[in-house]
Amino acid sequence: MWEALANLRQLAELQSRQSISHGPRFPLQQPIPKGGLGQLPMPPMDIVVNLLKRVRASPPGLFTFVCYFIGISDFSSLCRMVYFPTDDFSDSTFIIVNVGLYYLFLEQHHLTVDNKPLKDEFASHLYTSRINLETALANMSLFMSTKVETVQALLMGTLYTIDVCRPSVAWHLNCAAAQICQTAGFHRRDLSTRNPEEADIKAILFWYTYTTDKALALRLGRAPAIQDWEITIPRTFSFDGILSLETKAVAGTWLNAATLQGQVYEQLFCPAALSQPPAVLAERARLLAAKCRRVEAESYQSREMALSSLEKIGASPLVDVHLKGDEVQLLSTMTLIYRAVPAPEGSPTRFCQECIDTARKACHAHFTCMDLVRKDPHARAIYVHWNLVLTPFAPFFVLFGYVIETSSQEDLQLLKQFSASIEETSDASETMQKLSRLCNIMSNVAALYVEAKSQQVEDQAMVPIGDEFDVYLSQLGLMPVMDSTMGNADDPNAEFGENTQVNQMADWMSGSRNLLGLLEQDISQIGGVQWPPM
Repeated sequence: MWEALANLRQLAELQSRQSISHGPRFPLQQPIPKGGLGQLPMPPMDIVVNLLKRVRASPPGLFTFVCYFIGISDFSSLCRMVYFPTDDFSDSTFIIVNVGLYYLFLEQHHLTVDNKPLKDEFASHLYTSRINLETALANMSLFMSTKVETVQALLMGTLYTIDVCRPSVAWHLNCAAAQICQTAGFHRRDLSTRNPEEADIKAILFWYTYTTDKALALRLGRAPAIQDWEITIPRTFSFDGILSLETKAVAGTWLNAATLQGQVYEQLFCPAALSQPPAVLAERARLLAAKCRRVEAESYQSREMALSSLEKIGASPLVDVHLKGDEVQLLSTMTLIYRAVPAPEGSPTRFCQECIDTARKACHAHFTCMDLVRKDPHARAIYVHWNLVLTPFAPFFVLFGYVIETSSQEDLQLLKQFSASIEETSDASETMQKLSRLCNIMSNVAALYVEAKSQQVEDQAMVPIGDEFDVYLSQLGLMPVMDSTMGNADDPNAEFGENTQVNQMADWMSGSRNLLGLLEQDISQIGGVQWPPM
């Protein structure tokens, strides 16, 4: 119990010292050689050529779909520009090639099962691509050209930094992409365009930037870089070629989910929203929840159609991971929405029943996804980074708070099961080890808090321990500060009580967001294995 208290105290201290902005972090970057990026060692050319030939002759995988979504039609020609530079190539080209190689080797590493030497070789080339990529990203110019290629490079850098769980870095890159898209007019309808194919690519790039912008804004608690009222192009993706209908349907639900996430921040959690009375926030939340349920139904249909088509052509299972994680993201967003609905008067908890039910449903959906990725550490890392860390995983923090308030044994077991599932991923990366440590601390704290509260009746010596738990949980924003005016409509201070409800919700949101922010910090002082930089 004393260890749990010490860990909780250290978490509170770390959170209080956490900087508002972490800034870009590229731990693998190297000094740029005198001859420029082109002098950095690349993965062997013959291996790259053979893999690209294999990819063209195989069912589509993660690498294929990344190129597809970013509008890269001829990756091989970009590789030739880097491997055989008859002219100077741009930093953007170098970034695109190395992100592409990262996904190429990542997928081959995943698909190689019974050949350890080959698997290790792919891991080595994967690491080389990451070094090159981080070196190039760390040295990108502040003033970049407004070319399609520049946006492609920034977006691929964003995808990579989300994959390795650096949301604050992804925010910097995606904001740069958003600025270029808007400066170059990618978001505006141009009736005079003479190149429909280029217009389609610009629209794809803009909408992909838009979806990531909304998710990262909600995750980091910042206003989105793109505002909906500025957009005049159709709200749709235009894809050609393989699985175009299925891809368009799935991308359309991503777009709808992103719009919803932007509305959740604007209407419920931005500073202006948090100045509204609880009744106003509750009404907004119920309308947003209805929207979320519609998006969930649309997402289910498009996802099942896409998964069926992918299964028929034998596509890579890594693509399935991205698609099936959408349900977890939507349920997490819906949990966040219901957090703004106050519990009925006299309830032992501040969470409404819909919030609790949705949080439980999200956890069970997560367990289903973990069954799909359990055998591969890279697949587990991608799933967790995109679906539990990119979008703030509100269900865990809701259930934690509910257990603290009600001592629910059923939900305590759900917390423990969730923590155990994350512990399975701790071998995948530094971030996964940190997340596992954080979840274990929180679930252990919940269990010991329930135990301490149950023993207070018989053992008064446990009262100070329970009080100490309360202090640290309050500092983390996870324990409500009870106010006697709450729920008393006849009291002249009732308005103050309403403000307290909203303040508690804001503290809870800020606390859970800041705890996830610790994943980008050094938390080695609270114990556990210390990983080398990612």
